[in-house]
Amino acid sequence: MNKKIAILTDSSAGFTTAEIKELGIHVIPLHIILNNETDILDTEEEIKKYHFYDIVKTGSTKTSQASTGELMAKYDEILKTYDEIIHYPIAEKLSSQYATAYTLSQEKQYRGKVHVIRNHTAAFALKTLVIYANELAQQNLTVQEIIAKTNALEQKTYMAMIPGSLERLSKGGRVGKVLLSLINLFKIKILIQWGEYPKKIASSRTLNNLIEALVETWDKFKKTVKEKFQLFVLKTNQCTDKIWDNVTQKLDELKINYHTEQLANIFVAHAGLDTIAFVAIPENK
Repeated sequence: MNKKIAILTDSSAGFTTAEIKELGIHVIPLHIILNNETDILDTEEEIKKYHFYDIVKTGSTKTSQASTGELMAKYDEILKTYDEIIHYPIAEKLSSQYATAYTLSQEKQYRGKVHVIRNHTAAFALKTLVIYANELAQQNLTVQEIIAKTNALEQKTYMAMIPGSLERLSKGGRVGKVLLSLINLFKIKILIQWGEYPKKIASSRTLNNLIEALVETWDKFKKTVKEKFQLFVLKTNQCTDKIWDNVTQKLDELKINYHTEQLANIFVAHAGLDTIAFVAIPENK
């Protein structure tokens, strides 16, 4: 008899309430701290209720993982109707959520039932990975088969980001103060390629140069993995028109086809409203 497998992720994947219901996946919300005093859940209801995007414009925002107690409650709830859980948390380079979840999964009541996957994807890339895992679970594949296939997809996924606010990244400890002062002095923007070891691959005063660097590194990646890709460009609805027009005009000039998706709130909290991210997914998984 096939085991019933649930797929769990967190709100960093950027699923909407409607998508969660339609797909039948499970999502645990992370926390966002507004102006160092108000702790809210990263859900559509609380993001709207507490005017998250307005606070990003004028105040401070930090993020926090789901607690051990919240994870336990979620695991227990899911295991009432499922035999096993595959949990894809936010990348461990961004949060301690993986470590917390993995430690909990080794407790006696969850060992062999909850499988926490160490991955390095983010935002829409994680969302795609989770959707794929859910499709595989519905095909009655085993836990081991699902993990192997999603690990393979991760290795063939390209991710990069142009942060909208390096000052916000620095407050989260993600940009050194000396580097930040130099960047602000010369009004430089940076392009970061995401992966197991995130790295700065370009810096420039203009978005055009960064887009060209993006396409160049993506072309090299495509030659390495030998796949055809779909490119997704992630943004917020609050992104400045000038920045978005600059990005789209350059992509059009380079004859790059792309789809537009919403950037998850967790990344907006750390990198700002004008952050642009790029995720390339193989057409054939």
